Amino acid sequence: MKTLKVVLVATMVAFAMVAAANADGFKSKPKFTNKVDITIENAVKNPGLVAAMYDQLNENDIGPLGLPPFIFDVKYNGAIYRISGTRIEWIRFFRTRGISPCEKSANGAVYD
Repeated sequence: MKTLKVVLVATMVAFAMVAAANADGFKSKPKFTNKVDITIENAVKNPGLVAAMYDQLNENDIGPLGLPPFIFDVKYNGAIYRISGTRIEWIRFFRTRGISPCEKSANGAVYD
């Protein structure tokens, strides 16, 4: 019985020390907490996101060959957008720079 009391007191002291060690209050706040997974087809429907993609991404990031899907992170409106697409879709995106999706559908042009 005496040994049991000593073990219980030692356990209580150990828990108190662990609780005190975790109560430092110095936790960093992440800048971007929202992560959104989206395809490139849906991303081009948002003009602001398209502008951010052109600012933050480069056609040379695609590389000559690679395994699909190609995923790029873009920071926009306090969130990180993880945009995925095939190599052909990304090349098509960079080649049609400056033409909004609305203009493509209005002109009826197909960009391959």
